[in-house]
Amino acid sequence: MSSCCGSVCLLVLLGVALACGSPLHLPEDLIHLQESIADLLALKEPEIGSKPLFSSVIKSVDTSCQRKEDILLMNATLDVYMHIFSSILQHGHRHHDGTVTSALLKNLPGSERSRVNSALTKLQQKMGELRRRLGQPNHNKQDMLSELNKIKVDDPIDQRKALAEFQQVYRTASLIGSHS
Repeated sequence: MSSCCGSVCLLVLLGVALACGSPLHLPEDLIHLQESIADLLALKEPEIGSKPLFSSVIKSVDTSCQRKEDILLMNATLDVYMHIFSSILQHGHRHHDGTVTSALLKNLPGSERSRVNSALTKLQQKMGELRRRLGQPNHNKQDMLSELNKIKVDDPIDQRKALAEFQQVYRTASLIGSHS
């Protein structure tokens, strides 16, 4: 596909999204939720932003006219996020008082850990709602799906990277989901 065709497809997609009233920006509550945990989890550190986990997916969706493949790819991306949220919220180290803390949250004081857990639960719910709005695709992009499968959802570095990229991934999925 030529870059001219890709640009036209992107413009058409954005135009349709605008005409349909689709949000090309994130709702304020999602922005606030992510920002509320960004400093606590050090999501803005150079090591987190240097090699984004989902940049190839975002770039592919932004320049592609193959909608079914975009939906499959975004569903796979959202599945990775759901596994990351589950890993952070449900797995971890059991403390003497019976509470469980993930490796990512283990160094946070109790009140901050509770605040981050609450924010992550809300982000997980929003991501789940968005995922349900996306249709089930018939085609795939094997290379990027393979890369998504390599993401270590239990690894605190990959978890922080994914959380740092949450807004961009959610925005892209919302754009696709508004046309399902």
